[in-house]
Amino acid sequence: MTADIQEEIIKIRRYLHKNPELSMDEYNTTNLVMDTLKHTNIELSKLKDDIGVVGVLRGKGGGPTLGLRGDMDALPIKEETGLDFASNIDGVMHACGHDLHTTILLGTALVLDRMRDQLNGNIKFIFQPGEEVMKGANYVIGQGVLDADPKVDKIVCLHTWPLLESGKIGVRKGPIMAATDTFDVRVNGSGGHAAHPHKSIDPIPIAGQIISGLQSIISRRTSPMDSAAVTLGQIHGGKADNIIANDVTLSGTVRSLVPEVRNNIKQAITEISENIAKAHHTQAEVTFYPGSPPVINDERLVDTMANAVKKELGDDKLVYLPEPSLGGEDFSFYLEHVEGMLFRIGTKNNQEQSMRSLHNPGIIFDEKAIPAGIKAMSSFAVEFLK
Repeated sequence: MTADIQEEIIKIRRYLHKNPELSMDEYNTTNLVMDTLKHTNIELSKLKDDIGVVGVLRGKGGGPTLGLRGDMDALPIKEETGLDFASNIDGVMHACGHDLHTTILLGTALVLDRMRDQLNGNIKFIFQPGEEVMKGANYVIGQGVLDADPKVDKIVCLHTWPLLESGKIGVRKGPIMAATDTFDVRVNGSGGHAAHPHKSIDPIPIAGQIISGLQSIISRRTSPMDSAAVTLGQIHGGKADNIIANDVTLSGTVRSLVPEVRNNIKQAITEISENIAKAHHTQAEVTFYPGSPPVINDERLVDTMANAVKKELGDDKLVYLPEPSLGGEDFSFYLEHVEGMLFRIGTKNNQEQSMRSLHNPGIIFDEKAIPAGIKAMSSFAVEFLK
């Protein structure tokens, strides 16, 4: 059935890539989803503010309800791919593959609509806005989408992966993506003349010691068996070369896979920052901004996906991913309410641009991933509802 819609679905993907929309501004994408599915048996409704779509396909049996989620938003990146269907919107690009995610979910909906009589249960399709700003999942959850009739029992999504050959499906039990917290450390000084440093508290060297201290968290306060990262991305302090600054602010991110490690790193950042500042007779104020939790896959769903991929695509198309990514995904917020799974769809070919990292302005996703993603997701849905 995928072959019957492949030409149409590739056209849709290229249209989406050419007309990207930023997070929480996906009005045209929402309308495209509605138009594409309007002649199906899927009960469609827009989310509030006309951003995002929920569709319900009711099968013939009385089985459970499976949620299938695809995100729709692009990134504030100027495209440098050279594609014929490159972005028409200056400074906006589908550099994370969400145009493929939306297209694959649309294709899956079209295929499963034709297979409705084989579904012993229901499918709830969730076309979600705002993943890149970590708002979309809670936006959907807050509107009662998971609990509304029919209540979602399990939920699944996919994500592009340029480290995996195009058309292959990557699965992993347990953690597959990381928690994404951010933090600020504000080091207080007293300001003064650069010629008389002994009369002031200079926050810049204190901040330097804090930076060195934070680098030891992963190497000396986290088990080598636990994957995590502490990265400082910003330093702000001072206004002139002859003035001692009043304060310095460090900003960074923490990535972790295990809740205990997540909490330990937060505690370590606070202790190191405050105690180094105290040793220099000043204060460091640490502020944390909780992000998305880790994505932890349900093992039984991974087994179901593995079986479905082997049957539909062949054993050689299934890859067990050896390690998780420390990237984040707001799909994890759904997993606080219902068990689920994220799987990877390979998008790499022999061209260098296909191997670039996600969010790179020149990345090109191999479109052979699209039919493979549709087959994997639709065959998984049928297998799960058996």
